[in-house]
Amino acid sequence: MLLDNFSDLFQRGLEYAWDAEHVLRKFLPKMVAAATSEELKQALDFHLVETKGHIYRLEQIFTRLERSPAAEKHEPVRGITEECDRMIGHLDRSALLDAALIFSANQIERAEIGLYEPLVSFALTLGFNEAAALLDEILGQEQDAAHQLMRLAEHSVNRAASRVESVRPFALI
Repeated sequence: MLLDNFSDLFQRGLEYAWDAEHVLRKFLPKMVAAATSEELKQALDFHLVETKGHIYRLEQIFTRLERSPAAEKHEPVRGITEECDRMIGHLDRSALLDAALIFSANQIERAEIGLYEPLVSFALTLGFNEAAALLDEILGQEQDAAHQLMRLAEHSVNRAASRVESVRPFALI
């Protein structure tokens, strides 16, 4: 999609968000299954439920704006999930894997926050107040998820992961 105006930029951002949320809807169950910490499993599973809600809200926005998502791909989230998939395949189920999952999930959350912050602003600038409210709701949930993951890492997972000795050399190629 070529950009001709500010509205096109907003559309592109919505499409990136659409793609990112669909990638996560498919990948989060794998993260949940890989986690060993019950708290982490619950946090990731809860975010999966929220992700489905994000998709629904984005569908509402596209419908209200009489637009549809094109095939724009959000490469940052796709790259992070591919890297996380390699870690899941390489690391034994342990606190170290949990730390790696949080590391990846937090990168994803930061990428999503980086998407939704400007989208809220774009929607307000364009006078799409209902869309702005829906996007702001998603943004708040992404920020909450990032904070929850960091609290979990700092309070338990990182300490436990620091005591794990991997038998295999860790190399992602």
